[in-house]
Amino acid sequence: MTIDILSDLHFDYYFPSSSELSEDAVKSIFDPIFFMNRTRETGNVLIVAGDLGHYNKQNLEGLKIFQKHYYKHIICVLGNHDYYLINPDAQQFYEHDSLNRAKEMRELINSQENMYCLDGNIVEINGVKFGGCDSWYNGSYLIQNKPIFEPTTESINRLWKSISNDSKYIFGVENFDDIYKIELPKIEAIYKECDVMITHINPSVKDKHIALSYRDQPSNTFFTFDAESFMATGNMKYWIFGHTHDRIEYEQYGVQCICNPLGSPQESYYGDDTIIRSIELWCQRRS
Repeated sequence: MTIDILSDLHFDYYFPSSSELSEDAVKSIFDPIFFMNRTRETGNVLIVAGDLGHYNKQNLEGLKIFQKHYYKHIICVLGNHDYYLINPDAQQFYEHDSLNRAKEMRELINSQENMYCLDGNIVEINGVKFGGCDSWYNGSYLIQNKPIFEPTTESINRLWKSISNDSKYIFGVENFDDIYKIELPKIEAIYKECDVMITHINPSVKDKHIALSYRDQPSNTFFTFDAESFMATGNMKYWIFGHTHDRIEYEQYGVQCICNPLGSPQESYYGDDTIIRSIELWCQRRS
């Protein structure tokens, strides 16, 4: 089975959020990516590792166009931007609680046939088990790499509020790791049973597993979490993630970790600099 990988779609960065998506406009960006300029056919499954965009209706429209033209099966998790209440109208509609928006987004995706938004559960397709959840950062990067900072929840919160837009646009949480505490039991429930694990956040806090231009920066604590123990004792062969807008691949404990983002139009040159990443996987499990 061929599995295609992409993350950080940010639909509203590419298309006006005030109107319905044009199929032609979507195809103009994604045809060259998914077909690699007609040099390939699309895979059996598309994994989207979070950050669909800021508007739930538009996100669903985009995924439905993907399904109509490219993929029978689409598997998603949500990212930090999928929690954002980006303007006063959204804040009022979702009652100043980003978890309400995330819940609605999952329900909209899961209401479609062969489209899945994982939330601590596993979906099996052609014998391959896909597990996932949004995941979150938890401060491990600072704790393990920057002990001179003597990080505490209070000090990391101050850093979070000073440099991360998450603190400005995610409502209903007080601390940088509040959502991590929600997500951790979901990871624990599935990591031993899936062939492919999907999260939005990079599951390694090691600098060598971070894009070169960002290594040794305290801000990495809001882009990573420590999942070594899950990789060491789990059965997954692949761990797919997003969040960073840099292509990253590394291996830990026999698990191939892959990030293949679209990112913003400025970063992807409106998709011209984006190459689909594919893996081939059948139902054989790790020994």
